[in-house]
Amino acid sequence: MNSEDTWHKVKSHLNESGFNIAVRIDASQYDSIVPEKKRAGALLNDARSIILTGFAGNKFWPVLQSFLRQNPQFKSKGENLIDNYSRVKIGQLAETLNQQDGAAFRIAYPFGQSAYDLDFTLLGLMGGVGVPSLLGILLNPEYGTWMSLRGAILTDIEFEQYDEPVSEFNPCPSCEKPCIDVCPADTVTDNGWDWRACMDFRLSSDVCSDSCASRKVCPYGQYHMYSDEQIKYHHKFVLKSVKAYSKAKSF
Repeated sequence: MNSEDTWHKVKSHLNESGFNIAVRIDASQYDSIVPEKKRAGALLNDARSIILTGFAGNKFWPVLQSFLRQNPQFKSKGENLIDNYSRVKIGQLAETLNQQDGAAFRIAYPFGQSAYDLDFTLLGLMGGVGVPSLLGILLNPEYGTWMSLRGAILTDIEFEQYDEPVSEFNPCPSCEKPCIDVCPADTVTDNGWDWRACMDFRLSSDVCSDSCASRKVCPYGQYHMYSDEQIKYHHKFVLKSVKAYSKAKSF
């Protein structure tokens, strides 16, 4: 099986699993612009490619719910079902990659113990997933900010072509910026998102415990907005992470 056949099998598996983000990044280009500790080569010797995956829009949640109905015992495997599901489905790609003459690979996730191993935002930029936004997250021309990067597969497979950054799309400067007006804590400005101020506000108030008003009013990707149930689910774990971070810093 050649590299392009491998790519099509990987992409097909990811799409069937609800991960409609699947892009290829040249590992050497990525490594040339990041600190040594975040390089692909630090995780996998002779890494040539990085496959970045995740989901965009509101189609993932029904796929996850269907999986949970078919596998009710899965809920006992841990609290964060999206993270656990990501590990299972992305991890299943091992067989496909091994069919490529025993290709070497390693998987990193933007959560858990490997959360800081790679610069996932930079990978998203390089792979054309989106562009920077005032909200501190990537913004896609079609899906807006309704995306979640779930994992990166590093491999020594070299692909014939790689994805490129989004071009000629810089929406925030010309936008009316409703995200600034609706933020109850004034943490979004023309200069971007003040994450420390946002974190402090969320620790002192439950106003933003279930959703982000600024994210919901962004004019891009409105049709693809997560369901209220999914938004609430994500925010539960964001708040948990904020509390854990704050507790760790207090010692």
